[in-house]
Amino acid sequence: MSSGNAKRKKSQQKRAQRSADKSHKRDRSQAHRHLPKVGTSPEQEHLQQQRKADLVDFGRIRVSRSVTTGLVVFALVTIAAFLVLILVFD
Repeated sequence: MSSGNAKRKKSQQKRAQRSADKSHKRDRSQAHRHLPKVGTSPEQEHLQQQRKADLVDFGRIRVSRSVTTGLVVFALVTIAAFLVLILVFD
C-alpha cells in the first residue's frame, strides 16, 4: 500500500517540477519593462507613446485567428451547400 503512495507522491513531484520549469521559462522569455518615475521626461515620452498607440489601435477589431478560421470555414460550407442545392433541384 505504501508503494502506491510513494509512486503517487513521486509523480506529483515530477508534475510540479515540470510546471515550475515551464513557469520559469515563460518568465525569462517575457522581459518586463519598468515604468519611468512620475514627473520625469521619460515618463512624458512613455505617456505620449501610449497615447499614440491608443489612437492607432482605436476602433480596430481584434479577432483571434480561430474565430477568423471558423468564419471562413462556415462561409465555404454554406457556399458548398448552396451549390449542392442548386445542382440537386435544377
